[in-house]
Amino acid sequence: MTSGQLARRAKIIESVTELIADVGADAVQMRDVAQRSGVALATVYRYFSSKEHLLAAALEDWQKRLTRRVLAGRGSADRGPLPGILDYLQRAQRAFHRNPEMTALMLQAMTSTDPEAKAAIDHMARTNAELFDRLLEGVAPEQIPNVSFGLNAALTSALTAVLTGALTLEEALGRVEWVARTLIEAATQ
Repeated sequence: MTSGQLARRAKIIESVTELIADVGADAVQMRDVAQRSGVALATVYRYFSSKEHLLAAALEDWQKRLTRRVLAGRGSADRGPLPGILDYLQRAQRAFHRNPEMTALMLQAMTSTDPEAKAAIDHMARTNAELFDRLLEGVAPEQIPNVSFGLNAALTSALTAVLTGALTLEEALGRVEWVARTLIEAATQ
């Protein structure tokens, strides 16, 4: 894509992210995205073949911004993997808590059958795996996939529980921290 095309695509994603926060993912309409972003409806469809594809792209962009903030704030690896992992998990939970529509969208997108949405979710999973690979420095490489799986499962479960009201944010933070400490302690012994 040219720089102009990338800028238009970014504006579309920014607009849909704002709409998700304003009206929820289910109420987002492609024509509203086009209007808010100042591009033609056909342009939105040129970049995103479906609403599901567009929503997944917005979720992916949102996750990338969170990942960049976590990596930028990362301290010394000399302290071991736990501080960085806890920082990421806490930031992720707080970010999703501030925007419950993104939590609902993430859970919906994870089960999407739309090929473009699945591709975006797969890319998010790879980005998350790369993040955990960096944060889990000091854990034996053969243990990283298991630890990552457990951390992702705890995070997803906690986000779901907070979204549905089964847990408060503080309860979820505590439980996810316990899982992280337990997994990392077992993997580093």
